[in-house]
Parts: sequence; structure tokens; C-alpha cells
Amino acid sequence: MLFLILWVTSFLFFTFLSFLLMNRLWKNKMEMNRRLAPFYTSATDKQFVEGEEEETNRSFYARFLLPLVEKLRLFTIGKMPKNKLEQLEKKLQAAGHPFGLSAGDFLLLQILLPLGLFLLFTVLFIPSGNKIGQIILYSFFIAVFVYFYMNYYLTAKSNQRTKLIDKSMPDFFDMLNVSLEAGMGLDGALRKVSLQMDSPLSTEFLSALDDMKLGKSRKQAFTDLRDRVHSEFFKSVMNSLIQADQMGIGMTKVLRTQTERIREKQRFTAKEKAMKAPVKMLIPMVLFIFPTLFIVLLGPIVINLVTQFL
Repeated sequence: MLFLILWVTSFLFFTFLSFLLMNRLWKNKMEMNRRLAPFYTSATDKQFVEGEEEETNRSFYARFLLPLVEKLRLFTIGKMPKNKLEQLEKKLQAAGHPFGLSAGDFLLLQILLPLGLFLLFTVLFIPSGNKIGQIILYSFFIAVFVYFYMNYYLTAKSNQRTKLIDKSMPDFFDMLNVSLEAGMGLDGALRKVSLQMDSPLSTEFLSALDDMKLGKSRKQAFTDLRDRVHSEFFKSVMNSLIQADQMGIGMTKVLRTQTERIREKQRFTAKEKAMKAPVKMLIPMVLFIFPTLFIVLLGPIVINLVTQFL
């Protein structure tokens, strides 16, 4: 039983490790090939691709699995209250839509993944054990843990993305201010800086610019951008930019002031973390360092006392 558990966990660990390694190595190349494919695909290649797509459409995956997953997805969305679905969509937006999942995809995955793990562990371990009740109970706990972990993953991903946005704000607005002082318009400067910087903040501004292309006003696009990002300081900066744009105030002056505020806030945050560090260090010192010192210093004395008097 123990050997089987060790084998299964090792297999899963090395599988996920290999997947992450290959994804890390070839992610940029695959993305580049995907974007360049429409530009260098010849007519013959297009016919070949279309033939492959027709063959895929006749496959078991396209004929059975895809419609089944789509029906389950629509059924799950239909049973989910609309307000909860909107809240989940906002959480996914704040997390940057990990793995390209929509609200319906995430709900379906949150249901099917724990259920699949429950069935997998039950089928694997019941033939090799006698305590069927305990195996089912452990499988149930694993499924419940995975279900709630997915919500925790969204929250952690959102917090991580917010920190990256806060970290990239000073450099982003500095470059934006330089572009405006060079004579560029606000929209052109935003697009140029967003394309040059690789950060979640650039992705959000590009999304706002795309919304403006689709007909939204700059105020509405910036308001939606402000509501998407869960950073209070970013919201205050966007409020200042919206007011400056509406009142016709010079944007360079506003950006320079906001950049100084951002850097000052980051300095205060760094000082606050430095002041909290000694207090946080007390816990590992008391639990790990002090007992070791006491053993090293007082251990020989205790041994001598025990050997002499006992």
C-alpha cells in the first residue's frame, strides 16, 4: 500500500515537473509560431491544415468529447446564480484569467477535477487495501481540499498580480511621462509603453485601449480599468488621470506628481517591512535557534551532572 502511494505521487510529481519545464523552455517559441502562422502559411499549407481540421472534426474527440464538455459547461452555467457568476468572472479578471479560463470553464473544472481525483484514488487504492471506508474518506478529503484550493489559487493569483502591478507602476508612468513630453498623444504613448513593458499593468492598459477602439470613451475605459485592478493606490492614480483628462489639466504634470507619490509610498512600504522584520524573526529564533544554542551550551553540563551524581 505504501509503495503504491509512493509510486503514484512520484509519477504525478515528475509528470507535472516535466510539463512545467517544457512549458518554460518552449512557451515563447510556441507563442511566436502561433502568431506568425497566418503570415507565412501558403495555399497548399492552408489546404493541408483545412484537411487536418476536417479529419479532427471527424475524430472521436470532436464528435463526442467536445460536445459533451460544452453541454456540461452550459448546464453548470445555467444552474449557477447570475450574481455569483459575475463575482467569479471578476475574480478571474483580477487573477489575469489563468490558463485562459472563463467563468464557465472554471466552474466546470472545479466540479470535475475533485470528482475525478476522488474516483481515481478510490479505484487505485481499494483493490490494494482492506479498510475501504478509510480509503473512501481519504479520497473525499482530497477532493474537498482540491475544490477549496482552486478558490484559494484564484485569490493568491490575484494578490500576486496586484503586487506586480504596484511594483511596475513607477517605471510605467515614468516612461509614459517621457513619451508625453516628447510630443506623443496619450493613447499612442500608452500603447507604445505597454508594448515595451512586459507586466500585468501593460496588459490592462492594452485591454483599455482595445475597449476604446470598440467605441468606449476614454473615461469609461479608464473607469473599467480602475474597477478591474484590486489595488487601492492604483485606483487613486486612475481617478487622478480621469479627472485630469476631463478637466483638461496637463497630463505630464499629473503623471509626474503621481509617480512621486508612488515612489514615496513604496519607500514607506519598504521601511514598514524592515521595521516588522525583527518581530517576525523572533518566531524562528525562539523555535529553532535558541533551543539549539541551549543544547550546545548546556548539554555538556547536564551530561557531567548526570554522570557524577547518578
